[in-house]
Amino acid sequence: MSENLYTQKISIHDEMPRLSAQANLFRLLLDPFLDSVHFSEEKGKALDAGAGPGILASFLLKKNPNLHWSACDISEEMVQYCKLSYPKIDWKVSDVRALDYPDNTFDFIFNSMVLIHIKDPEKALKEFYRVLKPGGKILITCPNDKTFTGPPVLQEMVAKHAQIHPADRYVMERVPSLMKDLGFTLDARTDFIATNEGNDDKPQLVYPTIHLGMMTGWSMMSFMGHPEGMADVYSRCQSEYMSNRVRFTLKIETHLYRK
Repeated sequence: MSENLYTQKISIHDEMPRLSAQANLFRLLLDPFLDSVHFSEEKGKALDAGAGPGILASFLLKKNPNLHWSACDISEEMVQYCKLSYPKIDWKVSDVRALDYPDNTFDFIFNSMVLIHIKDPEKALKEFYRVLKPGGKILITCPNDKTFTGPPVLQEMVAKHAQIHPADRYVMERVPSLMKDLGFTLDARTDFIATNEGNDDKPQLVYPTIHLGMMTGWSMMSFMGHPEGMADVYSRCQSEYMSNRVRFTLKIETHLYRK
């Protein structure tokens, strides 16, 4: 199995288990943040841009049923699955860099774990601005691999993966300035923190930190071993991780902007 970089269509067989587990964990962090920004008061039309398996889109619908939700993904297979699983949401196959929606359509946009996986993320941000109504809001959340902490072998693996990866694993470093240049205003920001200092039986949330178990933490990074050229450092990191209980932290940046 090769790593899917989201610059290509996603295979449900390859990606669904990891993406679903990731989304279910992220809901725990997202819930209190949404309460803090009064998300339940939002009204109108909303879009989950790059919705993947649809778990977070469904969560957002339940969190605020006053919003009429649309969702899109580049994967036809994923959208077909989501249409059957979440029929209350309007699904469409669309690339976030060329959204198939008219100008000024949405009052709220949600974009999660996407920018780090795509080439030309600037095109996606411009598209978000285009389809968002004046005064509308967009919530962007994505890991920043620049914030990984851990022993040298882990840092080496993360850095080499960022070098090989055709997209920008450090894109969240640039997002605030890119959004400002487009005309967005930052309304709120929280940096969630993921660690592997918890228990694999159940993640522990001490907001804004989520404590994962050792094996859960590794499963969230295992995709880094798939690209060509990663085998050696991945094997060394895996050996160190399993034998010495390597600890890590990672920030998941969460920005709320207004047009």
